[in-house]
Amino acid sequence: MLKILLRICVIFYSLTGVTMLASAAEVKQLDEGVVAIDSRSTGLRSQGIKQAFENVVLKNSGTQSALNNERIKQQLNNASSLMTQYGYFEQDGQLFLKVNFDHKRLIALLREAGLPVWGKQRPLTIVWLAAPEDGQREILNDASVAPSRLVFNQESAIKGIPLLFPMMDLEDSMRVGVNDIRGRFADNVASASLRYQANYSLVATIEPNGTVYRYQMDLYPREKAPQALQITSLVSKSGETASIDDAIKAIMAATSEYYVSQYAVADSGQQNTTKVIFTDVANMQSLVEIERYLSQLSAIKAAKIAQIQGQTVKFNVDLFGDEADLHRLMALDPRIAVINSATEQNMSYSSFEPVQQVEKETQIYYWKGQ
Repeated sequence: MLKILLRICVIFYSLTGVTMLASAAEVKQLDEGVVAIDSRSTGLRSQGIKQAFENVVLKNSGTQSALNNERIKQQLNNASSLMTQYGYFEQDGQLFLKVNFDHKRLIALLREAGLPVWGKQRPLTIVWLAAPEDGQREILNDASVAPSRLVFNQESAIKGIPLLFPMMDLEDSMRVGVNDIRGRFADNVASASLRYQANYSLVATIEPNGTVYRYQMDLYPREKAPQALQITSLVSKSGETASIDDAIKAIMAATSEYYVSQYAVADSGQQNTTKVIFTDVANMQSLVEIERYLSQLSAIKAAKIAQIQGQTVKFNVDLFGDEADLHRLMALDPRIAVINSATEQNMSYSSFEPVQQVEKETQIYYWKGQ
């Protein structure tokens, strides 16, 4: 079973095209599900297509509760109608079914069901886990092939949450020990996390407690100067489970739910609009890249150039959620820098086309490029 998990995780990172960026990760091929399967029989293929459909629903909505949505359950019985192609392949003697779904129709289904939609730009998380290994408590490291690492990889693949693990080289070992994690000394962990350029640090312990395992997890934001701050946990959860695997799944579920609350956007049903300004847009290629970027953000219904002056471009944007949702997503992307905010009175534009009056204060961004 562990070998199958490892193969699935390796296949996920090679086929879904997770691209690590500075302080973020881009998860591609969100319309694709890979399922281990025993044979090419029609019955197993039908089951595999349904499982692959559930997988892509989870990756695009980010929340387990999406599978309990009545509209999603209805579509599950006809999952093949959203399928664009499928195929089989073998790796290390294991047969896999790879299924692709129509991404636009899938997102439309999630919107219709009133579910949040999570775009391909995802926060990058470094995991600091102290757990029993060979009778001793150890910090799970990047080179580990321990069963717990494989379960983390599996949950990362299912939920579309990119993870990093510390190298635990001399530098890490001098900064963070098992007792730092068990004692929840967040400042030490935050300082050690800076070198990894992750958006968040997940600090967790799993301890045997009689016949069960007790876990404790805290999720912290990246801090530029952690020594000068009292770092506050964004998510704190503890509980007991029957196994280490179940504890990891509970930890990842809590992490996923927080990210969904911050970065996945449901349709509010309201006609919310805002402006987004990019400065120092020096050429047409940059403008095209910005338009393409805005069009794929899960918070945006539509984005249209409103006004241009020199190298400054203003977009009128229609939103699924609110302006805060949009700016959280944009702040996550390392290709974008925040300049400041400006008022309509402080900026003059030559009109590209008539626009409606929107907010008085507008955030200004700089596009760093691909």
